[in-house]
Amino acid sequence: MKIITVSNIKGGSAKSTTAIHLASALSRRGKTLVIDMDMQADLTDFFLPDSSLDRLEAHNIMTLLLGQSNIEQVIIEKPHMDIIPATLTLAKLVRIVQDPFFLSQQLKRGLEVVKNKYAYVVIDTPGSAKYELTCALSCANLVVIPVTPSKWAIRAVNLLLDEISSAETLFSAKKKTAFLPCLFGTSKKHREILDKLKAIEEIPTLNEIPKSESIKTKTEKHEFLKKDSIPWFAFDLLADEVIKMVDPENGFPFI
Repeated sequence: MKIITVSNIKGGSAKSTTAIHLASALSRRGKTLVIDMDMQADLTDFFLPDSSLDRLEAHNIMTLLLGQSNIEQVIIEKPHMDIIPATLTLAKLVRIVQDPFFLSQQLKRGLEVVKNKYAYVVIDTPGSAKYELTCALSCANLVVIPVTPSKWAIRAVNLLLDEISSAETLFSAKKKTAFLPCLFGTSKKHREILDKLKAIEEIPTLNEIPKSESIKTKTEKHEFLKKDSIPWFAFDLLADEVIKMVDPENGFPFI
């Protein structure tokens, strides 16, 4: 089982969109579990638009982290992939438990139980430096960092890299990381930002996800990308790149 954490502590960085469509592409290659660790719950809304709030509040990522539910109780099985949802109550987590190491161990223990069931796990994370982010970083085989053409892009990337470094120190584990350019156009400004990103030599830059209105529209409508469309192929290529990074020798999905 390989765990891919999608993270950027800047809002509007296409983080949840990337997690959704990357998970969809990976699910065509092996059984995939998607974990929502963002209180905004955009990923949960996409995959579980018809689930009752009572069901989501009873068993979700927060109840797993607090030991109130086991992992089998929080997983919601769907035809395309399985989901561990989040709700707005995740905002209370930092006030209940102030030990990121404990929370991270709870997540790791849960994933250990299902490690033979899934080929891939994709984790969506909050747009800020919270304990949920630390948890998601702690268990990742690869951290994919979506970057959009904003003047704050490089600064936000550097802040996230600091968080990754802190997690590596806390858990004594080096993390693979990769930048994912999203929504870049052909303007001089966009190309300059992309060049700055690629200049960070120690971190590879993946192929771009194109600027596409259909990605935005489909995501907002809770719909998967149209098969064989340009955006569909972009995420399909991303899935292959991710697999190559998490298992460079043969790409075989299971440990």
